[in-house]
Amino acid sequence: MHKVYLLLGGNLGNVPLTFKSVTHALQEKAGPVVQTSRLYLSEPWGLEAPEDFLNQALEMQTRLSPPALMQVALDIEKEFGRNRSQEVLASRTIDIDVLLFDQLVLSLPGLEIPHPRLHLRRFALEPLAEIAPGCLHPVMMKSIAALLEECNDPLWVKPFGKPTIRL
Repeated sequence: MHKVYLLLGGNLGNVPLTFKSVTHALQEKAGPVVQTSRLYLSEPWGLEAPEDFLNQALEMQTRLSPPALMQVALDIEKEFGRNRSQEVLASRTIDIDVLLFDQLVLSLPGLEIPHPRLHLRRFALEPLAEIAPGCLHPVMMKSIAALLEECNDPLWVKPFGKPTIRL
């Protein structure tokens, strides 16, 4: 089994309910979700949007290859109303990013692991540091906690609601 960290993001519709449903869909189609971070509210990154974003990190196990997992993620996004023909940086019902996949370094069309902007985005590092602070970034060879501490992203990120129950 592979250990994978994903990031859910969205700012349209009932985002907490969407995240819960997406987590169940990922478990059915890709493998068990081992733990989740709490939800984090964040200022939109790279765009002006009328609504702030919610984000949540997931740790899961899968037997799927990285491209197969990415295809599952894209199919789930589409199922939950994501239209990828829109701008890359736009409001959305759901976004599923593969942040880390074991200690793999991979670059394919439409899939780069680790996520190429992970270390630049506080909205990804905060929830990931909650569930995997000691996990090493396979390119930068620094822990997620260290990357968060060094992150220069000025946008705010704060916990939203109660902590989630560990799965």
